[in-house]
Amino acid sequence: MIPETTRSRSSRPRVAALGEYAIDARHGFVPAEDPVDGLPAYYRPWEQVGRNIAALIMTGRIRPAIESMPVLALDRLESGGEQERAMLLLSCIANAYVWGTGTPARTLPAPAARPLHELARTLDRAPIVAHASIVLNNWRRIDRTEPLGMSNIDTQLTFMGGVDEKWFYLATVGVELAGADGLPLLVRAQRAAAAEDRTRLVEALLGVGKVLGRVVQAFLDVERWCDHHVFYHRVRPFLTGWSAPGLRFEGVDSEPLVLAGGSAAQSSLIQAFDAGLDIPHRDELTSGFLTGMRAYMPGPHRRFLEDLEAGPSVRDFVARHRGGCPRLAEAYNAAVDGLAQLRAQHIGITGRYIRRFERGEEAGKGTGGSDFTGFLKRSREETTERLLP
Repeated sequence: MIPETTRSRSSRPRVAALGEYAIDARHGFVPAEDPVDGLPAYYRPWEQVGRNIAALIMTGRIRPAIESMPVLALDRLESGGEQERAMLLLSCIANAYVWGTGTPARTLPAPAARPLHELARTLDRAPIVAHASIVLNNWRRIDRTEPLGMSNIDTQLTFMGGVDEKWFYLATVGVELAGADGLPLLVRAQRAAAAEDRTRLVEALLGVGKVLGRVVQAFLDVERWCDHHVFYHRVRPFLTGWSAPGLRFEGVDSEPLVLAGGSAAQSSLIQAFDAGLDIPHRDELTSGFLTGMRAYMPGPHRRFLEDLEAGPSVRDFVARHRGGCPRLAEAYNAAVDGLAQLRAQHIGITGRYIRRFERGEEAGKGTGGSDFTGFLKRSREETTERLLP
């Protein structure tokens, strides 16, 4: 993110309709339409491997199965939903190839490499398993006649199968859904600040605080069905990124790619609260990593964060006018404190899921490649530093 001393914010809101950023009024960053759960017959080889990943890994057949796939073209994907389904399949196939045996692969064979690289370029995302695919587009409603919710949801793809892996992805969908109501409130807060409407601003900020409380509860719900030991030893390895010297994409004219693995920082939700509440991250532990994670987000979601960051500073308005309206500072601080509480809980839950199992040089390293302990602690500190005295 841009250092605070050089940040330029407009006096007018930049965000118009949320729909322009592929944000749904009810689901937030989760797609408004159910993800496609099957591709046309031409893409049957991808579907066969994708639907049998766990069995292929377990029997040691994952790499031969991927190597024997034909190199398929992307021109028969007829919709954005089919492109997202293909991205989910291909990115999972790639990570299964790399991490599905004892020795990580250094070259991804052309049947997976060529279409994945091309599709990622089309979608303007990194060609690896990331939050946008494994969470946002990896669900289906159990009963299509009922609304989407945590009692009516299942995964489409998993690496090893089982309730623990399923719930890890689904609980993260639950976090996104819990935070969805906060997105229009952040926009409303900027508009109220621009219009100098203190009453509406207080209402919006109090609403943001309540939403963040629900996000914290949804975040902690991951422990209901996802065992710590199972996650660390059977789920997390397949979400790991590709460190130096990188992964070579066979049949693609590019240098080996060094990419981060799946990370909560790839969710646009928390960065949206940062942007809307004007909480910059300037420390070397946080700034570059958070900015880098945007390359793994859908393009429209990145644009939303950029436009929200460029809009009026709610904090500056509150700081200028709190003398005449003490409730402004109270409401703003309540929202910021809610975000700080979320980050505090994140520190605790990563300790239970990851740090307790870590030893040696890799201790404290997240799947996204960061020093997650230092990153999370500094992120929380940068959040609480924005509280108004």
